[in-house]
Amino acid sequence: MKVSEYLIILIFVFVFIGSLSLGIWQIDRGYDKKALENSFSQKQGMPVETNPGKLNENLYYRNIQISGNFGKKTFFVDNKIFNGKAGYVVFLPFTLASGEKIIVSRGWVESFQRDSLPEVSLPQKVLKIDGMIRPFSKDFVLEEQAKQIANNFIIQGLDKELMENLIEVKLLPYVFELSALSQFSLEPIWQPTSLKSTRHFGYAIQWFALALVVLFGGFYLFKKRNVNE
Repeated sequence: MKVSEYLIILIFVFVFIGSLSLGIWQIDRGYDKKALENSFSQKQGMPVETNPGKLNENLYYRNIQISGNFGKKTFFVDNKIFNGKAGYVVFLPFTLASGEKIIVSRGWVESFQRDSLPEVSLPQKVLKIDGMIRPFSKDFVLEEQAKQIANNFIIQGLDKELMENLIEVKLLPYVFELSALSQFSLEPIWQPTSLKSTRHFGYAIQWFALALVVLFGGFYLFKKRNVNE
């Protein structure tokens, strides 16, 4: 066999193994997402816990009620598109009765202007709000700088460390997603996963199909070469 033929075989093997590996990876991702979806659905079906006590990971996605008051500083996460419209996702620090502070997500608000912010004021008093806590995951952004307008900050993504530095307070490692039924809720757009488990399983099938095409294609070409010889 010529060197070029060995190279072609090597490429076929590499593509086959790569496609197979990616298919298996998508299957694993699909099962992880399925477990998360099941956990989310199960906990959302539970009654509202009005006395959750100290917030912790065991309360993830559970409907709970917390008491405290909103801070005066607001974070507007920029470049959030919803139904084809530009806007911000609005976050505020919320001081719990224990004195701890947690970031509350009010949801999305439409905004056409880039030099001013929409009005999203809240009452400065002790409130009871319903919602759920989720992990405080950091968004991937290219620009971590913040723009300040009065008591408001425009940031490019959710970033706990940046938020803490801007308001000079320590935050709990959770985000409180305000219930869509709350009078203080804007447009709720957060989802527990960016892709559904079925999408991952669909991608896995595509990778496995490619692996089969490469396998049978390579076998056909090899057999044809032997016949011609």
